[in-house]
Amino acid sequence: MREKKLGPLLLSGLMTGPILGSGIILLPPMIHQTAGDYAIFAWLLMLGIGFLFAWVFARLSVEYPNDAGIAYAAEKAFGSRVKKLAVFYFIMAASFGPAAVLMTAGEYIHSLAAGTAFPAELYGFVFFIFCMVILCFNLSFVGMVALIFSTAAALILFGSSAASVPYFREGPLVDGTFQFTDFGRGLLLLFWALVGWEIVGNYSMEVKNRGKTIPRAVVISSLTVTVIYLATAAAVQWIDPGFSANGQLKLAMMLTPLFGSFALPVIAVLTAVLCMCAYFQVTGGAARLVASQAGGLFAYRSRGNQPTAALGLIFLIHTIVFVCLMFHFLNVETLVLIANAFFICNSLCGLAAAYKLLSGRIYKKVCLFLMGGFTLLLLFSSSWVLLFIMLASALFVVNFRQLNIWKKVKRPFKSY
Repeated sequence: MREKKLGPLLLSGLMTGPILGSGIILLPPMIHQTAGDYAIFAWLLMLGIGFLFAWVFARLSVEYPNDAGIAYAAEKAFGSRVKKLAVFYFIMAASFGPAAVLMTAGEYIHSLAAGTAFPAELYGFVFFIFCMVILCFNLSFVGMVALIFSTAAALILFGSSAASVPYFREGPLVDGTFQFTDFGRGLLLLFWALVGWEIVGNYSMEVKNRGKTIPRAVVISSLTVTVIYLATAAAVQWIDPGFSANGQLKLAMMLTPLFGSFALPVIAVLTAVLCMCAYFQVTGGAARLVASQAGGLFAYRSRGNQPTAALGLIFLIHTIVFVCLMFHFLNVETLVLIANAFFICNSLCGLAAAYKLLSGRIYKKVCLFLMGGFTLLLLFSSSWVLLFIMLASALFVVNFRQLNIWKKVKRPFKSY
């Protein structure tokens, strides 16, 4: 069976929907509530950083293509120990983050179906089963589904943002005093809008003509994501507050001029669609990473080149996470905290590898700038998450040193 390869349009569809993901629903009202009218500047800054982020990983994916993505580049730059560390970071993030994304969709559907006896966790689990079934198909089919979903979502959000302009509030567009702490907290929250760009490397072996396809797909996705995020953030920020006393409802009010009384059902469906796109990308990338690194059973692929065995392992992990959610051992906020920290660590591994591997002063300066910014963001994470990351990283370092010492001890005996 001939394997189908992704072109620029399908790859951009596989990237755009996930990068918008649950962030386009949750972040605009959340950032405005945190940073006030200066939220729009936080958006401009973080989306500019996102473009640089995507640009670096597009180049890295072209020059060092592999299903392992960042982990492969880390191995080329620093050896197998750092590669294993990058794999660990990404697998940990992919074990918790996708469940949080689908729970966002489940909560919106639960609010839409108010009065039913089904909890939000059950709706999230149903989305999970549906997504796993789709991921078992050929990647080009998954890319087509994601492209249709993300295109529909982008058109709806952009159209609703434009339609809400006549309902903007009166007075200055930027009001209030600038608070550095609130602005910094808003930037930390906005890292969720960047998650996804670093995963493009995990699909690099399944695109045709990488040198052209990946850069073109990244440009298409970057422009689309930037326009949609800025349009939605502006509409949420400047729509007349008289429409809603609750900031979280502003997104629904933004859709009201275009959809009227159907605004709430539309936003619920839109959330579900974007969250499923995010699940497709992260889980699909994680499965390819597991298949490329694990031997034996987990390396098995179907005739359509899908990492079926690795998907089965991820299915088991995510099922356990959903069980923990149903019994309230975990909540969505905890999942996001854990996933965000590990995504940042994985990105730092990739940026360090890009700094060493990519030639050109511009790339190196951009990598240093991004590493510094992401390290500062990481420091705002929960202290117990940071402690866990430090302990796990220390174990890798200690094992590496022990391995080197053992080799030095053995070497003299081999000479006799």
